[in-house]
Amino acid sequence: MNNNTILSIKNISKQFFGVTVLEDISLDIKSSEVLCLIGENGAGKSTLCKIIAGIYQADSGNMEIYNKTYHPISVKQAQTMGIGFIHQELMLVPQLTVLENMFLGNEEQTKFGKMDWNMMESKTQSIINELELDIHPYDKIADLSIAQQQMVEIAKAILGNYKIIIFDEPTSSISRKNTEVLFKIIHQLKAKGVAMIYISHRLEEFKFISDRVTVLRDGRITGTMNYNDTSPEEIVKLMVGRNVDFSQYQRENHFSQEKLRVENLSNQYIKPLSFKVNKGEILGFAGLVGSGRTEILRAIYGADESTGNIFIDKKLVKISSPEDAVKHNIGFITEDRKSQGLVLGMNIRENITLPILKRFWNIWKLNKSEEREIAEKHRSKLRIMSKSQDQQTKTLSGGNQQKVIIARWLESGANILFFDEPTRGIDIGAKSEIYDLMYQFTEQGGSIIMVSSDLPELITISDRVIVMKNGEMVAEISDRQEINEENLMHFMIGI
Repeated sequence: MNNNTILSIKNISKQFFGVTVLEDISLDIKSSEVLCLIGENGAGKSTLCKIIAGIYQADSGNMEIYNKTYHPISVKQAQTMGIGFIHQELMLVPQLTVLENMFLGNEEQTKFGKMDWNMMESKTQSIINELELDIHPYDKIADLSIAQQQMVEIAKAILGNYKIIIFDEPTSSISRKNTEVLFKIIHQLKAKGVAMIYISHRLEEFKFISDRVTVLRDGRITGTMNYNDTSPEEIVKLMVGRNVDFSQYQRENHFSQEKLRVENLSNQYIKPLSFKVNKGEILGFAGLVGSGRTEILRAIYGADESTGNIFIDKKLVKISSPEDAVKHNIGFITEDRKSQGLVLGMNIRENITLPILKRFWNIWKLNKSEEREIAEKHRSKLRIMSKSQDQQTKTLSGGNQQKVIIARWLESGANILFFDEPTRGIDIGAKSEIYDLMYQFTEQGGSIIMVSSDLPELITISDRVIVMKNGEMVAEISDRQEINEENLMHFMIGI
C-alpha cells in the first residue's frame, strides 16, 4: 500500500440472486484525491460503494483501511472508520427538520446528558452558510425541493468530518450555482487530505475535480487512468464498448402543425405565459432551480391549480386534474421516478399496465395472457434489461426504470409527453437509448415538452427552447444555431 493510500480494495466480487454484479475489483483510494467512478447503469458502481460503506458485504476479496483489515458489517461501523456516503436516492427522514437529519444518530449533548440544541443549530447554520443554501435549520425536509434535500445530504457528509467521502450522483438534481459551490468544497476537502470517490454520468464535470478515472462495465474494471491522460471519447468507449455520437439527435426545426397551446397560464408559482408545441416537436424548458419550469408542467397537467386556457389540436379543453390530462392523452414522466412514477414493489408488467388494467378485464376475470403479451412487447421493443417481465422495478437500473414509465405512457395512447429531467441519474449508453425513444415518439407524431437542468441535454435534444427565470418566460430560442450554453446561461441568470 502506498503511503497516501487510505483504502485498498483487492479482488472484490459480489453476486445477487446468482447474477454477478462485481467481479475481481481491485482499487486504491488515496488521500487528497478525487477518484471519479463511471460506468453504465448496472455496471456495479453503486454496489462497490455500498460495500465500502457497509451497506452490502462482499462475497469474496478483502479491503484494508490504513493497513488494517476492513470488513464493515454496518453503515455505523463504516462511519466510525471515517467513511461517509452521499446517496443519489435521498436517505433523509421527511418528517424531521434539517437540523434533526443532520445529527440523526450523532446528536450533540451537554455535560448533563441533554440535547445541546444550541450547539447543533450553530453547526448546522455554519454548514448552510458554507454551502450558500437558502434554507433554515428548522425547516422540515418534506417542505424542501429535491435540490435542497440533495444539498442537505451533502451537508451531512461534510459535517461528519470523514476521511473518505463517496458522492453518488451529487449534482443530478441541483442547480449550477450549487454545483459550483460543491466543487469549491471538494477542493477544500482535498486540501485537508480527504479522499473522495465521485460517481457521475456527467463527463463535463470531471475536468473541474477529477484526479483519476475508473471505468466499470458489466461489473469489471475496464480502465483506470489519470484524468489528464485520457479523453471523454476514450472514457465513453471503455464504458459502452462503442462510440456514442450525440450530434445525430440535432435536427432542423421544421414543425408547423400546432398540437398544444397555452394562453395566460399562471398560478402562485408562475407568471402569465403563453406558448405552443407542435406535432412532432420537442420543446425544451431551461432555467435555474426554482425558475418555474416544473411548475408549468404540473399546471398544464392539472396537478396544481392554475388559471388560463389550454388548447389541444386547437380545441379549448379543461384540465382540472391529472385524470383529465390522461383522458386528453397527456403523459407525465416526473423527475422523481421512484416515488412519483413507479410502484417499486410491483414488477415490470404491473407497472406498465397499471393505468390500463380495465382493458384486460373480461367480465369478472383479468386476461393475464393479453396483459403479459403487451408487457413483453414493450420489454422487447424498449430493450428493458431484465430477467423477465416479473422482475420487480426496484431492482432495475435507473435507465431501465425510466423505460418502464415510457412504456406505460406509450401503451396508454399518450400523444403528448412531459419529461421532467428525462435522464437524471442515467448513464451515457442508456441516455442515448432514452433519446432514441423520444425521437421515435415524435417521428410517429407525438409531441414532447421537456424540462432539464442539463444544458448539453437541452442543446442536444430540443428543437426549440424556452427560458424561465423567477416564474417568468424571459426568452424563446427557435434558431437551432442559437441554442447554446452561452445564450441559455445569459437568459437564465440575467446577464
